[in-house]
Amino acid sequence: MKKIILLFVLCFFAASACLYAQIKVASNGNVGINNSNPTYKLDVAGNMRVVASGYTVYFSGSLLSPSYGSNVDLGSYSNIWNNLFARYAYFYYEPYIMSDIRIKSNIKELFSVTDKISLLRPVTYTLNPELPENTPAEIRDDILNKVQYGFIAQELQEIFPELVTEADDGLLSIQYAGLVPVLVKAFHEQQAQIDALNKRIAELESSIK
Repeated sequence: MKKIILLFVLCFFAASACLYAQIKVASNGNVGINNSNPTYKLDVAGNMRVVASGYTVYFSGSLLSPSYGSNVDLGSYSNIWNNLFARYAYFYYEPYIMSDIRIKSNIKELFSVTDKISLLRPVTYTLNPELPENTPAEIRDDILNKVQYGFIAQELQEIFPELVTEADDGLLSIQYAGLVPVLVKAFHEQQAQIDALNKRIAELESSIK
């Protein structure tokens, strides 16, 4: 009888240890760290640190970041992220858009764009996206009430369709950086018109003298 009781106690403590262990392997193969009921293949409750080849990345609270001076890259030239969705993007330096001639083909001069530029309708607006129900009130208010400047994608699509892209859910987005060469082209055309007018005025003044 004593052996049965001892065996029962040992089984109880073993089961308790498995239940409250810092590392839990569920019967479905999910692994939990500081999590006794993992619902993902790796389910971690708490802060994390990953160290590899001298580089360190932390996930602490709501912050995912490298250690100071670690210079960790996010993707590479040959291993790029497909889409990146963010509410704000802050940079110490201007972002670089890959534009080397060695990765370009079918290069052509822009046709006249001055007439198209006059069709653009700059607007101010506030966003009205579908937000998760658990979005904090201060974040919801900031997104819905922040005044922004830009264009309407559907309108721009009629003028410069190459600068508008459609996501899988049908929402349209604008490649604003693509408007820079368009505006430069328009400036060149207007400057050519100004030069021609100045030349004509000079010729008229010379004929009057």
